[in-house]
Amino acid sequence: AEKAAARRSRLTPTRIDAPPKIRVPESDEPEFVRRSRQQEQSGRTRKIAMLAGSVVLLLILVAQGAITFRNALAARFPAAKPALVSSCAVLGCRVELPAQIDNLVIETGELTTLGGGAYAFTTLLRNQGPVAQAWPSLELSLTDANDKPLVRRVFAPRDYLTTDTPMANGLAPRVEQAIKLHFRVDDLQPSGYHIAVFYP
Repeated sequence: AEKAAARRSRLTPTRIDAPPKIRVPESDEPEFVRRSRQQEQSGRTRKIAMLAGSVVLLLILVAQGAITFRNALAARFPAAKPALVSSCAVLGCRVELPAQIDNLVIETGELTTLGGGAYAFTTLLRNQGPVAQAWPSLELSLTDANDKPLVRRVFAPRDYLTTDTPMANGLAPRVEQAIKLHFRVDDLQPSGYHIAVFYP
């Protein structure tokens, strides 16, 4: 019986306590070193944010410039026109021919009396620029012998271009266009004139 009891006592499970938790000591790093590291990390984050903001701002400025000068860009770089047209479809703008009045020159021309108050005026319109320009309007002022204005007439492109002239293509670069105007002036005897081009 004693042997059996001893055998049973050896089979009794022994309780095993959980190992004690190891307490990790806090860092012995000085406070000023920790603050310096935190400031360095914060400064790096600010630099990244500023760089990202600068890139976004640059992209916005480029896009704004492209929209502002869309007509000149489309004329000089035809391959970019579809992208500009798509952008304008979203922003509510239009891509048209450039209207750079400084690139246009109109010759003095000649005023001819046809009789019965009818007159004809012929001149040359020249585009000195490197890209096509929109057709301008013409202003013809008739004057008396003292160069005082008697009457002023404005001619839109449809008034002086022939029907076979493709108006949508504009005035090609480095090209001259012959202009001939017909009009009537009753009860006046003009002695001279002034001609000018402008964009409405």
